[in-house]
Amino acid sequence: MSDPVIRFEVEGSVALIELNRPEALNTFDKAMYRDFNVAIRRFAEDDRLFVAVIAAAGDRAFSAGVDLKALDRDMKAGGMEGYGIVEIADEMVTSKPIIAAVHGHCVGEGLNVALACDLIVAEETARFSVPEPKVGVAAVDIPLKLAKKVGYGAAFSLLVPGEPRDVDWMQGAGLVHARAPAGEVRDVAMALATRIANEAGPLAIRATKETLWRAVFEDQTSARKAGLDWRERILTSEDFAEGRRAFLEKREPRFKGN
Repeated sequence: MSDPVIRFEVEGSVALIELNRPEALNTFDKAMYRDFNVAIRRFAEDDRLFVAVIAAAGDRAFSAGVDLKALDRDMKAGGMEGYGIVEIADEMVTSKPIIAAVHGHCVGEGLNVALACDLIVAEETARFSVPEPKVGVAAVDIPLKLAKKVGYGAAFSLLVPGEPRDVDWMQGAGLVHARAPAGEVRDVAMALATRIANEAGPLAIRATKETLWRAVFEDQTSARKAGLDWRERILTSEDFAEGRRAFLEKREPRFKGN
């Protein structure tokens, strides 16, 4: 039996979603698109999981983008159905936080996945690029996200003509949020995910993410409504009661996400 192209593991309340096509630099073919979206939905729907980390197998790439060989083969066989759909890039599939653990090459669709995450942890040697213009096609989701995250000038500089950018540039633009030595990015990202899961109320984190996400990618009205809806739910939650008790008893709270 062959290895799955997406691995899904659980450590405590943290999900580890691994891109697992190292022999193809973790490029996206139909199976990778399908199984990646399934894994994200699995994380979103499991109430026991509070944070996810997206990492990648091998030592050369987080993802080198779309598998152009597979795409060419499938187009000759009948079309592009199944390509180009990364659900977390199009919408807020989950209000739970997702962290990208990036090493090596992070290219095209790989960068799209990383930018769809809430935080990016990157190895010192990681390289980021949008090569679509160099092969005569235009990216869509990446410019839309960059426009909101970094503004026009920095976004255009990353997009055109598509030269790779290092971690210094990405961190300076506000796109990389933490760095890791070579070979340690997964550990650093998992440690950050565990801290988030253990040190703050999961419902409060979800409320914060959804309010912020809707303010950035939708509008203030929908963001305020989301925040108020979450506030109403949280005020009657077990976690809020536990948070108050822990504060009064001068101890660490034991949140359960309900």
